[in-house]
Amino acid sequence: MKIFLTCFALSVLLISGCSQKMAEQDILARFDKQVVTKSELEKEISELPEWKQDKYKDQSGREEYLTLMAESRMILQIAKERKLDKNPEIIKEVNDFQDQLIRDAIVKREVDDKVKITDADLEKYYAENKEKYIEPEKVAVTEITLKEESKAKELMEKIKSGEDFTALAKEMDSKGESFGPGSGNEGKTRPFSRDSYSSAKEFVEKAFSLQPGEMSDIIVQPMGKDTFYMIIRLDEHNPPRQKEFSEVKDDIQNTLEREKKDERKKQWIEGIKKDKKYQLFADKIKEPVKETEESEQKEEKPSEEGSKESSEEINKEPGE
Repeated sequence: MKIFLTCFALSVLLISGCSQKMAEQDILARFDKQVVTKSELEKEISELPEWKQDKYKDQSGREEYLTLMAESRMILQIAKERKLDKNPEIIKEVNDFQDQLIRDAIVKREVDDKVKITDADLEKYYAENKEKYIEPEKVAVTEITLKEESKAKELMEKIKSGEDFTALAKEMDSKGESFGPGSGNEGKTRPFSRDSYSSAKEFVEKAFSLQPGEMSDIIVQPMGKDTFYMIIRLDEHNPPRQKEFSEVKDDIQNTLEREKKDERKKQWIEGIKKDKKYQLFADKIKEPVKETEESEQKEEKPSEEGSKESSEEINKEPGE
């Protein structure tokens, strides 16, 4: 029996020693009586969004995150030592936040999770709302935009004498001397609609009046306190077109989900009101007292004694 107990005790010591050794290996940081373990580090990183996890994949990244974890815990420890966790304002904020989380959770369970959108729903919505998914007429131009009219006239003379407009636009843009919507792209704009560039109406109207390949005269375009001088060539004209279902499917999904969730939530809340015997006593709501009225109520008339004293002070002769 004694030999058995001795062997048992040795076994316990060996197991305990191994556990302590394993635990020590798992500790990555230590402060006071607290530690940060490898499993905690891995868990926190795994719960980050994927794009953030990439930052902490290598050794230096993990060291950075480990440091942040330890610093955060030390700050929290100091805050608790100073009894900030007992602060009434903080407790209220925590409770408010907790209440909001609980509300969000029940709404998700009773509203969001019960709304299901099928492909048939999406196709039906598209068929009934095709007019919402028409891409407007668009144009694209190559442009040169200058701040000085004299330079614009000089440039126009070069174009009329046969110099290549595309090459000139590219050259002006590369030098940073062109300031229009095609700057940074060799003077070429992306396709834009009539509603684009609302502060540059002259430019937009002229662009839509041209035929593909046709070039404008100098366009005088006021922009706030400044005036710009533009020369443009129409490169592309795209008439309005009906967008395909495949192009707008995701948008329809979002729209339908939002509409159905709003409808479901409204019905759910109406049910809650009925179940809880909700009553509203609107006639008991008092309008807030206007600031001017409050000021008038607070104003006090000077007492007769005070008025008399003031009058005596005013009427006193100097030196009395």
